[in-house]
Amino acid sequence: MNHIAEQRFHKNLYYVLQSMRGRHVGPFVRRLQTWERFDRASFEHLTRRLLRDALSYARTQVPLYSSGAWQTSLSRADADELRHWPVLERKMLITHRAQLRARAFTPGVFARHSSGSTGEVVTVLYNPNAGGWSWAQEYRSMHWFGIPTGSRTLLLWGGGHPMLDWVRNCRVFSTKNLTFNQLERATRYLLQQRPVLVMGLPSAIAQLARHVRTHRPEAPAQLAPFVKLGGEQVYPFQRDEIAQHLGARVFESYGSTEMGPIAHECPAGSRHIMADHIYLEIFNGDEPAPVGEFGDLVVTSLFNRAMPLVRCRIGDRGRISPDPCPCGLPHPVLSELVGRAADMFVTADGKLVHGSELGRRLQLFLSLAPLGSVAQVLFQQKNAAHWNVLVESAAGFNEELAAQLRQIVHSTFGENCQVDIERVALVPREKSGKYRYYRRAPQSS
Repeated sequence: MNHIAEQRFHKNLYYVLQSMRGRHVGPFVRRLQTWERFDRASFEHLTRRLLRDALSYARTQVPLYSSGAWQTSLSRADADELRHWPVLERKMLITHRAQLRARAFTPGVFARHSSGSTGEVVTVLYNPNAGGWSWAQEYRSMHWFGIPTGSRTLLLWGGGHPMLDWVRNCRVFSTKNLTFNQLERATRYLLQQRPVLVMGLPSAIAQLARHVRTHRPEAPAQLAPFVKLGGEQVYPFQRDEIAQHLGARVFESYGSTEMGPIAHECPAGSRHIMADHIYLEIFNGDEPAPVGEFGDLVVTSLFNRAMPLVRCRIGDRGRISPDPCPCGLPHPVLSELVGRAADMFVTADGKLVHGSELGRRLQLFLSLAPLGSVAQVLFQQKNAAHWNVLVESAAGFNEELAAQLRQIVHSTFGENCQVDIERVALVPREKSGKYRYYRRAPQSS
């Protein structure tokens, strides 16, 4: 079977099986492709209608929205106007889960669970139709790059579903224990099967890219045409390494357990908000921020009828651009994105700094470190004045590199910080298989 026939076989099989489950991905992809050709005014009219329909359903079907602050606010205002709705804090998805489930019974409802990396697992229920729209957003966005549904894919993720992954023409390599042997297996698949798309966690794909060039320097310059990153915050150094070592066109998607797809990069490099799937606002505290200001992401689901979430503060921060993208798509642009608003660390002099600053400062370090000398780095804060840096390394790691890592901490959190460098065989990932370059050190028992 040639590549085109293989791709079509898997696409058709996937679409048919998903439709049998009530998730009409194929027709939804085609509808989204129609909508994205709308002019901006027509597209905004469409999204306002979708939002009104979602609010009307949520108001009548969700018990929580008939109680407390919602009852007070919506009983004296037009519930179809989003501006009258209070903010739903993310912790309420745990404490008020039963009250957030719609009264109307929908067969085929399924659950999605967060990774639990913040310490609490969030579970959100989806009806099949919402699941279909969610997957359609993913595939429609890949069509922007000319990647058809059913293309051969290597996926680096925390886990998979063997049968569904085969249907999607996707080979999964778990990131929960990303050892040398696991990286070797992924490398062999990359070299032998030459997938059209490599997809998954940016930290894992960057690590695979370094592994390939360290241990297969004779490999072709382009090992995969495209790489799609998602599931973690994406740093410029990761994109640079992946593009350099895999020879790929790298792009980014952004989503959450609560909402599914939220934004996706286009070929022009803009991160487009999936406004035909969710409604995104930026808040400062409990009030919407003016367009262009940085703040908390507050999101409303447009299609989920099993657990409709309205104005949910999902824990990330960002900025919506006041300017459209030159690519011509009518979707607004999320011009800045910072994950985990709670990931603030105290400096030695008492200031607060987001941990992503450490990720950004790794750019120069990794670009200058000899290939193969550093596989992974984890900054762990023991207290405001004490950091422990775990380094997964091979031959070539030396005191000069250790001094550079110390300097990253000193320049970010203060020159008075004590910084210990610890070489380890394997830097641990989170239970979900995800990875952060920074965290608070585990407390000793």
